[in-house]
Amino acid sequence: MRYEFISSAAVMAANGNLSEITPWRLIIDTDEQTITVSKRNRFLIGTDEETLAFRFIRRVEINEHLIGADITIQAVGGKLTARSMAKSDCHRIKKILMEHNKKSNTKSIVFS
Repeated sequence: MRYEFISSAAVMAANGNLSEITPWRLIIDTDEQTITVSKRNRFLIGTDEETLAFRFIRRVEINEHLIGADITIQAVGGKLTARSMAKSDCHRIKKILMEHNKKSNTKSIVFS
């Protein structure tokens, strides 16, 4: 199953980030067991994208603000961050990852 989350323009504006035309996009693909975070680059010509496999995830961190939240997914050798997301989306992302880990026979995600 594929889940897609996009940062909110209202949250971006409330937090002082005025780049509504370059929102963060986080895609969770449970079939391929990957997480992709992408954002249109500052020149608006291309997209910067990072992908990692579930088996490399070690920690999911949510940093809540007065309005909105940032989510950081730490992995072996690096991390992915999506900013200015809705708080409910961040908690749903974490829940999806935790539920997938419970169902998986191999326990591909190691949370610490």
